[in-house]
Amino acid sequence: MSATDVITSPVGGETSRNGSSPARAERQSMSRNSQLLVAWCGPAMVVLFVIGSVWLARYFPPAIHPSDSPQEVAQYYRDHKDAIRVGLVFTCLAYALMGVWGVCMAVQTRRKEGLFPVLTYVQLTCMAAGTAQIVVNCGLWATAAFRAGDVSPEITQAFNDAGFIILLGTWMPFTIWAIALGLNILLDRTTPVFPRWTGYFSIWSGVCFMPGGTVWFFKSGPFGWTGVVCLWIPFMVFGAWVLYFSYLSMQNVKRGFVHEQDLSIVS
Repeated sequence: MSATDVITSPVGGETSRNGSSPARAERQSMSRNSQLLVAWCGPAMVVLFVIGSVWLARYFPPAIHPSDSPQEVAQYYRDHKDAIRVGLVFTCLAYALMGVWGVCMAVQTRRKEGLFPVLTYVQLTCMAAGTAQIVVNCGLWATAAFRAGDVSPEITQAFNDAGFIILLGTWMPFTIWAIALGLNILLDRTTPVFPRWTGYFSIWSGVCFMPGGTVWFFKSGPFGWTGVVCLWIPFMVFGAWVLYFSYLSMQNVKRGFVHEQDLSIVS
């Protein structure tokens, strides 16, 4: 192969004009496998959350109501402390995978944002902040279970309250994360990484996370942490957001959109 038959790939290195060098094929294969692995973290997160928070610990839907007395809260933690602690291990693993899944979204949109990927960095920053805060939420619930029955019921109740307030009330990083992903799609004037309508879906999802903030003010009804506005809308929309973008990312990777930065993707 002569010097005129060699071109530089968009990410560095040399390849033939038909793009079939062994080094390039190896990079594509590694990128494909790693991106698929990370994309599957979204569904895996949902499964672990169901095992931990729905089946074992029963935080979703909440077995403890915000209007319950300190004695009722402490009694629940005493009676179910082992299931709660094991469930929180699974839940914490689920939240850790959420952070990994967020990297997949950032990698997808990074390919189209150019040299200064501001919105991709916003995604990563908010994803990291959101993951950290809800891992702390698991720690607070585990603390409530650790000495349930040995300390004042008011202390157990306070840790339980703090867990729900952090889980639902600190929606801000998640909303900004979803909006940044949506803007990454909508501001792409070529063919975006994901179908253009999903940009609006992502922004709408971020707005739907906001009602979780009502947990700061209400102890009952639809705006408390057992209510449809505070709990069900944010959680159901978040689950749909994660699963659908996981599917879209897997489709991109399976179609071969894994390596070059400036790919034209059919929506």
